[in-house]
Amino acid sequence: MSEHHSSSAQICDLPPGTIHDTTNEHNLTVHWTEKHNHRECALYTGRTESWCRDTATDQELFRSELSVEKTSVLQSELLSINQLQELEPLNKWCLLTIILLMRALDPLGYEKETLAHFQTLKEVDPKRSAYYSDLCSKFMIENTILKMEYAEVRVFSISDQNLTTLCHLDQLLLVTHINLSSNRLQRLPPQFAMLQCLEVFEADNNSIKSLEGVYCLPKLEEISLKNNKISTLADLQPLASCPKLTHLDLRGNPITQTAGVESELAKLLPSVTDLQL
Repeated sequence: MSEHHSSSAQICDLPPGTIHDTTNEHNLTVHWTEKHNHRECALYTGRTESWCRDTATDQELFRSELSVEKTSVLQSELLSINQLQELEPLNKWCLLTIILLMRALDPLGYEKETLAHFQTLKEVDPKRSAYYSDLCSKFMIENTILKMEYAEVRVFSISDQNLTTLCHLDQLLLVTHINLSSNRLQRLPPQFAMLQCLEVFEADNNSIKSLEGVYCLPKLEEISLKNNKISTLADLQPLASCPKLTHLDLRGNPITQTAGVESELAKLLPSVTDLQL
């Protein structure tokens, strides 16, 4: 058995021949001796993987569990700061404090108000606009992970939200499909290579210049990168380390204007059978 460790997940590969009978269901138990606990999951006939996890909502990954007393205090603080903000609607310190209080109390319930306050912050404090955009991106990713965990799905979709940065990728290790289309991303961080279960990746209509982070993803089959800023073969080199990649869409990228690019891509990515330029 081989294990790939991270701060939040373990992926265990069973050697060939480990399961060889005709039983419809195989019950597996994984023990963590250092933690003195275990988890159980089932592998069904015809399936090649099984998974289980502690949910982000149960673990409160992004905020601390509040007592009734602390909740009451923060609600009182929020009421007071909202009253001050009514008197000074463009006070950036009021706006940022309101955002942080809302995040502590109910990040999903206050999502719409939080986005509106971030927009106002960027307008009244343009010198820190990039900081506010990154902070807003972080909060939106956290909210999307919480929603995904509630639904118990392995699809992470956050399109058309003006994302400028990616974070918390260690919480997406079991995700099989990611959609980041129509945002403002310029790069994919090296941590993207942790997504060992990823099969489909969509990032159309961004400003991505290279695929540095898309490296050694064993299950990746499809990538759509329409209307980005990929301009050279070197920008696509990391994809050569993804053995199952068969579908690649590069329409609307500068590289499509390069003479002989199709034949060069065929040499670089021989596994790709569906190439769109």
